[in-house]
Amino acid sequence: MDTSNTKSAKPTKPQTKRNESHTLPPRWVASSGTGLSHSQSSSRKFYMIVGGWAVLLGMAVAAGMAGPGRQDVLPAPSAGNAFAVEPDSAAEPLADTATVRLLAEPGNSMPHSFRNAQTNCIIRPEALQPVVCVLARGERPLRVLHIGDSHVAGKNFPLAVKEELCRCLGEASQADEGSGVWFSYIGKNGATTQTFLTESYLGSFAAKKPDLIILSLGTNEAHGMGYREDLHQRQLEAFMKKLRQACPEAVVLLTTPPGDYLTSSYVDYRKMARSKRKVRQVHYAKRPNPMSSRCASCLTDYAASNGLPCWDLFTICGGEGAAQRNWVAGHYMRPDRVHFEPEGYRLQGRLLAEALLRALHTVHLIGVAVF
Repeated sequence: MDTSNTKSAKPTKPQTKRNESHTLPPRWVASSGTGLSHSQSSSRKFYMIVGGWAVLLGMAVAAGMAGPGRQDVLPAPSAGNAFAVEPDSAAEPLADTATVRLLAEPGNSMPHSFRNAQTNCIIRPEALQPVVCVLARGERPLRVLHIGDSHVAGKNFPLAVKEELCRCLGEASQADEGSGVWFSYIGKNGATTQTFLTESYLGSFAAKKPDLIILSLGTNEAHGMGYREDLHQRQLEAFMKKLRQACPEAVVLLTTPPGDYLTSSYVDYRKMARSKRKVRQVHYAKRPNPMSSRCASCLTDYAASNGLPCWDLFTICGGEGAAQRNWVAGHYMRPDRVHFEPEGYRLQGRLLAEALLRALHTVHLIGVAVF
């Protein structure tokens, strides 16, 4: 007699009424209010959706037929375009000057994440009229010289300006022949206006024969709580006097610094658990430099009193309380919170070039046709 099956067999427990009452709910229950099956309800929804789209399409066609039937209306500029101006502010190029046609349409590089960002434009663009006349005549290239501190010496900032200007206006192969833009830059780490008050630097500026000088200084003047506007203004006036003597035909475009951080330190004494000895520990913390906004105001005030064009980068990128934090939040600044990553410098260069191209258009001497 085989007893293996008998040993392995287990008695089954009778199911109680409690288990019998817990049945699974149906996967789908049709609504009892419509009286329709699942397939009929789905078909009805499909035809309702198609009918709604048909009504909207008919309204759009009717609105188009009711509007003006002109076929020669140009499309409106795209949102955020550097050349998107109000219709009443658009003007035709002057009749006695040639029209400079752009090789490409400028972009809009302002990050959407920047809080409190302002319109990227140059203050007093009418001061750039001599620059526009050089481009409009087309007898020789526009010579641009970029002067600055370590931000310019690092190459990424001025090269980004050059790339965008040459992309839209053309690049000249020589400084005195052809058309387009001939771009050069001179920068020095830790430079201030006093740094360039030497005969060697002024001579190198004059040798470039610039039509436009972009002056990007101020970070080193304002890096510290001892910044004084009156001293900065006297130094700026002394430098501008020498610069006008070296380059009398050049238009000087002032730019404000992007802003930086100051490093604060404090000492903490901690008592060791075993030896009960106090250990001196030094901690460091970084905070936005409050002198950056004062330096930017000093530069914009000087430009206003002397009729110079000015590109206020500090205010454009957020101003006091937001500019420095915008650069850090976008990962554009280096850990020292004074210098920038290469992409941060390239972003500043693109913004400057786009503002400059928009300012040239505002003078109403350059056409905006793209070919």
